[in-house]
Amino acid sequence: MRKKFLCNWFAILALVLYVGLAPTQNVSANTTVEENTTEVSAPTWVASASYLALGDSLAAGMDHLGEMGDGYADYLAGTMEETGLLESFNKTFAAPGYTTKDVLKDIEENATRDVGGKSIRLHDAIANAGLITISAGANDVLAHVKIDPTTFAVMYDEQALQLEIKQVGMNLMKIITAIHTINPEAQVYVMGYYNPYPHLPKEIQPLLAQLLAGVNKAIETAAQLPNVDWVQTADIVAKDFKANLPNPQNIHLSPEGYQVVAELFWNKVQADYPWIPVDAFVADEVTTDSVTLAWKAATTEGQIATYDIYLQDEKIGSVDGDVLSFTVEDLDENQSYAFSIMAVDGNGNSSEESPSLNVTTEAAVSSFSDVKGHWAEGAIEQATLLGIFNGYADGTFKPDNGLTRAQAASVFVRALQLPAANVAVPFDDIGDYSEATQADIQTAFANGLVKGDNGNFKPTENVTRAQLALMVWRVAASELGGDMPASNTFTPPTDMGDYDVETIQAIATMSGLGVISLEDGAFHPTEPATRAFAASLLTKLLSLTNQCFEKGLSRRSMDRLSRAVFFAWG
Repeated sequence: MRKKFLCNWFAILALVLYVGLAPTQNVSANTTVEENTTEVSAPTWVASASYLALGDSLAAGMDHLGEMGDGYADYLAGTMEETGLLESFNKTFAAPGYTTKDVLKDIEENATRDVGGKSIRLHDAIANAGLITISAGANDVLAHVKIDPTTFAVMYDEQALQLEIKQVGMNLMKIITAIHTINPEAQVYVMGYYNPYPHLPKEIQPLLAQLLAGVNKAIETAAQLPNVDWVQTADIVAKDFKANLPNPQNIHLSPEGYQVVAELFWNKVQADYPWIPVDAFVADEVTTDSVTLAWKAATTEGQIATYDIYLQDEKIGSVDGDVLSFTVEDLDENQSYAFSIMAVDGNGNSSEESPSLNVTTEAAVSSFSDVKGHWAEGAIEQATLLGIFNGYADGTFKPDNGLTRAQAASVFVRALQLPAANVAVPFDDIGDYSEATQADIQTAFANGLVKGDNGNFKPTENVTRAQLALMVWRVAASELGGDMPASNTFTPPTDMGDYDVETIQAIATMSGLGVISLEDGAFHPTEPATRAFAASLLTKLLSLTNQCFEKGLSRRSMDRLSRAVFFAWG
């Protein structure tokens, strides 16, 4: 035991502390405030809160004269009642001298208190509370300070004090965890302590400050748990300690001091207590491009006329007062949007406190591991979804691989939805392919889409960009017939060389129509047509369909082309 011999002031301090620790006062039975009946002049989603105060004499309401009255909890409840936000208040389980061990024991044993002839169980009080305050921890530590009644020497075991401070933090974590096991939605506020002896000589203050800092650090650490906040009181009490702690022989606050502390709690409660229930305004359904918003009806004196929906500050829709949902469309995938809602009653009064919601649309899930962010990602996903392209067994698409003649045959057969044609083909080099691929080559041959070369199909040979472009254009031209758009206004690529007129015209026309893109006027016709290029080329044919429709093509021509490029959009 290490001894500290201080002045008689400190002896008085310890004696007062000793008295303050004794739980000799009973909590007033008048601990429940009736349900709020304050009228609401405008529609609102704000719900009043049931408030439960747990802890020591500060919550119970012992004042600077040692008498029981109103503590910080009473003043906080009063402010909430004045603003129409209090449903009920209960401080029955707060008592002078209580430690964190006492609060924890009450919860573990589901303590019962009798109030006005009615028994109340602590678990029920916790379950019904939306807001809970805790002031506990100081008595745990101060119990280790001893007084020699003869010499007035103050003695304490420094190691024991450090262990007790650590235990305070652990007990508070257990208390908060137990509270949230009973009521996961409860918002908990834990009080930090102030220096109860600011009147004592300066030479004692460093010791008090060290002790206070240790206790508050343990409390603040416990308050890092979810749905918990720490209320720091030391600075505001010390700012005017003569008014807040007017009795040098008593560690309890004056009514003015309790009001100051209650205001700190109120500021915290206003800032982060969920006065609007979390389920008042929700995203009922979220897709890559739409959000369905749903809400609970606002309360009002009259009748709700409309609900107005906002995207940030812009009003995007309005529904009648009996409608409780709204769908927002044409959104971008994987983007965050801030929505809010306002209720308007028949007299034109708008809700002042309205729920808001941040929603992120779903991200489009790629079918393949190697196309995310690729310039042709959308076309690849689209063509694959429609069954025109298949991926590889390893989950890749290999977008930059060349498109082989065998793959091109399958793509066109599936794209045109050609019926299977079981005909003999004059090809000697396709026997090692699957039956499905051989069937596609047979069908493509039967429909004049492919030809051989001296008995060979050359299935592994890559199709060039010029060959694929011409192949696609021939299909479109055969379907459009006389409705083919004019091409003499389109500039041919600069690198077509000795290509025939038909190929140059096809590429120039599709370039002018936006179906293919040129790089500085060049098409690179001899390069292999990649799988990505093929997917892009095929899907962009729909833009040609739309342009033709705008130019007044016959319904018959449109139907023919739609059949030819059905695969592009489904």
